[in-house]
Amino acid sequence: MCGRFSLSKKNDVKLKFDIDIKPRYNISPGSEVDVLAGGPFKLTWNLSPPWAKQPMNLINARYETLHEKPSFKDTARCVFIVDGWYEWKRYFDWKKRENKNQPFYHHLGGELFFMAGIFNDTGCAIVTKGASKELKNIHPRQPFLLIENQISNWLSGDEFIKDRCSSDIQIHKVSTYVNSPKNDSIECMTPFQ
Repeated sequence: MCGRFSLSKKNDVKLKFDIDIKPRYNISPGSEVDVLAGGPFKLTWNLSPPWAKQPMNLINARYETLHEKPSFKDTARCVFIVDGWYEWKRYFDWKKRENKNQPFYHHLGGELFFMAGIFNDTGCAIVTKGASKELKNIHPRQPFLLIENQISNWLSGDEFIKDRCSSDIQIHKVSTYVNSPKNDSIECMTPFQ
């Protein structure tokens, strides 16, 4: 799953895609996000099928069910530009005798990478898949990751895209400061002991 991500590399995004962004360190569902789909544009990060009587606000879509679920029937493909994402690992704190969630930041050492997505007129969602062996210790699902030269493959409908990114992802623990979507500073991604 992916419930938060960052896009803070203003100069890199401008150079590669000619998009002016404000650096953001804690992008949460419901936010306006920059995506690529035949060109750059902005969408709201939550998706509802056109037939829904009330907004469904889907933020993730399982790759395995993209062609099965009615919610994803009339969507097109897009790509999220990111430089990292957050995932929470659940565990039991034996001293306090309670369940806890520890946030971790996943990144490529400050480099841009991409997440497969889908969109319609209501908004967009990040496509997820089963976590790779390197990442499943934190969460059983992960975003469907792409490198730059795979963007056109995803957008053109290619069904067989090899994961060339997950094994290079670096992970570090971060503070629970990231838990609040109101907090949007570099402190969100700063390593925490």
